[in-house]
Amino acid sequence: MEIPLLVSRFPGMEHPQKNEIIADTKQFFSTEAFDILDENTRQYGDYVAAGALYSIYIYPLGDTRKLKAVARFFAYWALIDDRYFDNSTDLDDIRRLMEQFVAAMEGTSDDERFAPVHAFCSRPDWNEGTLALFRNEMKKYLDGMMRLRIAEVQEQLLTVDEYLRYRHYNIAMWVIFSILYDTQDDLELSTFRHPGFAHIFDCSSRCIAVLLDLYNLKARKAEKSDYTNLLRVMQRAEGLDEDAAIRRCIQLFYDYELEMEEACNKLEADYPREVLYFKYVESGSVRYCTESRKMRYRQLSDADEDLVNGRTVL
Repeated sequence: MEIPLLVSRFPGMEHPQKNEIIADTKQFFSTEAFDILDENTRQYGDYVAAGALYSIYIYPLGDTRKLKAVARFFAYWALIDDRYFDNSTDLDDIRRLMEQFVAAMEGTSDDERFAPVHAFCSRPDWNEGTLALFRNEMKKYLDGMMRLRIAEVQEQLLTVDEYLRYRHYNIAMWVIFSILYDTQDDLELSTFRHPGFAHIFDCSSRCIAVLLDLYNLKARKAEKSDYTNLLRVMQRAEGLDEDAAIRRCIQLFYDYELEMEEACNKLEADYPREVLYFKYVESGSVRYCTESRKMRYRQLSDADEDLVNGRTVL
């Protein structure tokens, strides 16, 4: 069964300074920071889009100057994730890299590979509370990534619920929502811990986890995920064939988005700006991932194209 293109139920929008942000990200991509590209990431990474387009879609009302910094960070973060985490089963090496990632966020790393992470976290325009929130959510992402790498190495037979708990923070949507409090100047940091918001973040995390596992199942981009892809987990845990697992994941995606919409509706009257921003994060994430089927999540069944020379969907 072919993997379909999924569409969000929420409205989308692009940042009005799209071209300015794209130009800045393209310039960043040309710097030596990206010299760590390997063959797989060079051909299927599409890091300009991972930085610029993703930021433009999920934060369409954000401060332009801050969005340039966010786009640069996203581009490099995607590269680090591809280059060192998704395609490794060397747990000792992954732990060392995690430690350097955290050290770079805290300004104590001397590993040049993480210099762009340090640059993002050392910006003078951060609010200290927002920066602390971002760092905390990034550490949860790293912990979730490590749990999945351990599951992969140990070939753990997880249930669907166990897998989704592991994947929950690794999908990094909580990080994405935390950055809203940096890009928007009309949000109160204290609201991030609202229990109703947590439910929205959880629903979005599950939506994007399902979507990415669907898109990665038959993607040309290499990824070590025999035991850490939701569809494979379903097949082992519940005795489903591949087509049945694909159909169930598609339904899960739309069920989770409906649950998120219902949660948004309950809070919209009291928190209209927050709910609007949350919807853009969700719809923009789905749009970016679906558009990236042209490169980053290109399927094995797609016709061959000269993707190296035309290396981005921009």
